[in-house]
Amino acid sequence: MGKVAKPKKHRHKRHYTFMIISGDSDGSTKRLHLNHFKTQLLAYTCFAIALAIICYIIYTAITINTLKEIELEQKASIEALLSENDELSTANDKLQTENEQLSAAINKRIEDEHVVAEEAEALAVPSGFPLSGTASMTSAVDDTNSTSITEITDENKDTATGNPIVVFSAGEGSNVIASGSGTVTTVTSDAKFGNVISIDHGNGYVSIYRNSGNPLVSEGAVIDKGDILFVVDENNTSLGYQIKQDDNYIDPVTLIEING
Repeated sequence: MGKVAKPKKHRHKRHYTFMIISGDSDGSTKRLHLNHFKTQLLAYTCFAIALAIICYIIYTAITINTLKEIELEQKASIEALLSENDELSTANDKLQTENEQLSAAINKRIEDEHVVAEEAEALAVPSGFPLSGTASMTSAVDDTNSTSITEITDENKDTATGNPIVVFSAGEGSNVIASGSGTVTTVTSDAKFGNVISIDHGNGYVSIYRNSGNPLVSEGAVIDKGDILFVVDENNTSLGYQIKQDDNYIDPVTLIEING
């Protein structure tokens, strides 16, 4: 038997009709006829547009989310920086306070050192009274070519020659003391008074103490104002006191501070 021929199927071309109804009062309608290819093309185009819109929305959402995260990180960073700035500001204020305190302490120390230096300088001037007790005082001159001291009187004050000297007559139990701080330069014998102690005060002044008592200091000793040089008893009540300024003898009366 031969094969029975099957009837061929005919493909029907699909056509699509789009109706656009106007909202106008005339109620007119417009029809758009598209074949199958154009319909698919339109569908793919719409799908592509929709996909692009969806991708754009997703991208925008991701971008916004990323920007929000960046914003949060920046806020956290700003807060951290502000906190650090506050800490640094506090530390700076503390350092400024410490610096002011240190500066004040340094200035106070400089002032104290200046005061101490001024006090030391004042103490080094042989302006003190050279005896611990009361005594009578006579102005005189010491001529190195003479064997005695010449007392200054109204009659000889213009003619007497020699180095100025003040002769004290002290009471027993008093002490011959340093009239200023300094260093003992010489402790030697003296033909007119017995012994002599010289103190260099380091400022151009040298004080000289002439007494027949036993010296209580030695050469090179550092002396403070008021230190005892001789103890006065009945045998050494006379003290010859002189001052040199820049190697020249001056009248001790111009420097001696007499109280009472």
